Amino acid sequence: MSVTHTPAPANNTDGYVCDRYDPNRFGPVCAFNEWDPLEEVIVGIADGACEPDCNVDPVWKYLFHSEDKSLTRRGLYPKDMIEQGKWELDNLTRVLKNEGVTVRRPEPMEFDEPFNSPGAWKTPCGFNATCPRDIMMTLGNTVIEAPMGLRSRFFEYHCYRPLIQEYFKGGANWVAAPKGVMNEDLYDASYPVDADTPARRDMIAKHKYVTTEAEPIWDAADWMRMGKDIFAQRSFVSNEFGIEWFRRTFTQQGYRVHTLHSEDLVPKHIDCTLLPLRPGLALENPTRKMEERNTFIENGWRLLPSVDPQPRKDKWTKQVVRPTSHWIGINIFSIDERRVVASSSEENIIKQLESVGAKVIPVPFEAMFYLGGAFHCATTDVRRRGDRYSYFPQLDAAEAEKEDNQKYTDFLGHVDL
Repeated sequence: MSVTHTPAPANNTDGYVCDRYDPNRFGPVCAFNEWDPLEEVIVGIADGACEPDCNVDPVWKYLFHSEDKSLTRRGLYPKDMIEQGKWELDNLTRVLKNEGVTVRRPEPMEFDEPFNSPGAWKTPCGFNATCPRDIMMTLGNTVIEAPMGLRSRFFEYHCYRPLIQEYFKGGANWVAAPKGVMNEDLYDASYPVDADTPARRDMIAKHKYVTTEAEPIWDAADWMRMGKDIFAQRSFVSNEFGIEWFRRTFTQQGYRVHTLHSEDLVPKHIDCTLLPLRPGLALENPTRKMEERNTFIENGWRLLPSVDPQPRKDKWTKQVVRPTSHWIGINIFSIDERRVVASSSEENIIKQLESVGAKVIPVPFEAMFYLGGAFHCATTDVRRRGDRYSYFPQLDAAEAEKEDNQKYTDFLGHVDL
């Protein structure tokens, strides 16, 4: 089965829904997927990067991939790591500009300051602004602020508000998801801390996570845009309540919103589990297969199992806990259907991408694996040149049949038999 490119019909005609790429009509924001030609992007900054306190931020202690959890700290990361992270993000900015992309940067803020929720929790510091992908996303001509799943990231959106307001004044739409209260009922205190245990595996298999459904939360990095279909991963920082909020908010604009569940024992952000490269082809983490993967296969998608990333050893391995996994190497960023940015140290992944026709731009990243993530994490695309299409023909057929059945039912309701 081949993937069709039939334009998805918009449910509205009042101009709120952007189905066609038209910067003159819809302003500076327009993106429907992860692979259309990139025109403008936000790249993060590492200024004042901090590590959250795992005693205050209940989710943080579940995200460690370090061999030695005693390395946890709170407050500013080592100075040399922050400086290296700044250089890496500045260098990524130069690379993208050389490829003809307009690059914007967030504003710095003082992360090494305590803040609190009135009458509830207090945290000694925030996190950082290295990963705009987590905080905000674009869908059509709408900028969406995520509520976030970590207490330490509650005010991180402040770094991006000047840009968001600029885009809004330029004609984009702006939606901010409801912020969580993040009290104790949002977190399951009895959840098993150690990942590779029968208890954790049993919980993941039952779709039980450290975050409850007390209120809607989600990180934007748990979402993948594929035209008319938007896929969200249920994870430690994105719950079904949050996904349902998104579904009700954007289904009326003609989108289909789907929930994904993977085998990941430390589920946080989908971009080390599933990464679409172009229509019909996606890179899949072979150790985190999705329960819903047949949705892709039955609609003509090829899920390419990623090769194993390179073993990772660096000067910070025994100094700082690393919140990113071994699979951070597959966290690549697409400039268009052919050009992708990948870590220069991932020789095997680069060769695999080239084998399916990608033109890989190798870029060094090392400190960023500690400060927040890799290339997809460190960016959020503002504008990609392309229209909204449906890439899932079977879902189109099922949707059309449902609409026809509803019309027939409505017709019968008005016929005097």
